[in-house]
Amino acid sequence: MALYGDKERQLVVKRAMAAVEARQAGKHSCKIGRQEFNLDTGGYCNRFIRQCFETVLGLAAFDWRFGAKSARETLCKLEDYRIDAKASTLQPGDIIGWYDGSGPYGHIALYVGDYYGDGRKLVAENTSAKRGAPNAPGTKITQLRNMRSGWTAYRLFPTVKAEAK
Repeated sequence: MALYGDKERQLVVKRAMAAVEARQAGKHSCKIGRQEFNLDTGGYCNRFIRQCFETVLGLAAFDWRFGAKSARETLCKLEDYRIDAKASTLQPGDIIGWYDGSGPYGHIALYVGDYYGDGRKLVAENTSAKRGAPNAPGTKITQLRNMRSGWTAYRLFPTVKAEAK
């Protein structure tokens, strides 16, 4: 059951990538809609995902129905939209995340797929990890293969049918 349409999917991915590309261009923040995205501070994965959705849906800060204080809490709210997905079945706009029970936080990111058309499966995220582009903590693009294993996927958009080859 899709919660949002394909138009919103495309816009959420574009918003996430606009933040990533602003960071790659050396910006420290960017204003999207009415919200300011902090691009340099890592560890705000939950805020990043919340802001991507809020700006597309025209919501005020903290009004997204899945928004919470931590990624772990957001993932719990998303539980009804959990899908059985492998890397090969993810679609742009899918949320991926994990919480292993070892702490209060977890991690959440947005799968953007082969955004640049070069075959890489990419994830837009905000993290304190030193992976992805740029390598420093903050908002970045990371290859899915470099993400921690054991993630779970959540789909809020319609499933796209595979194209015939």
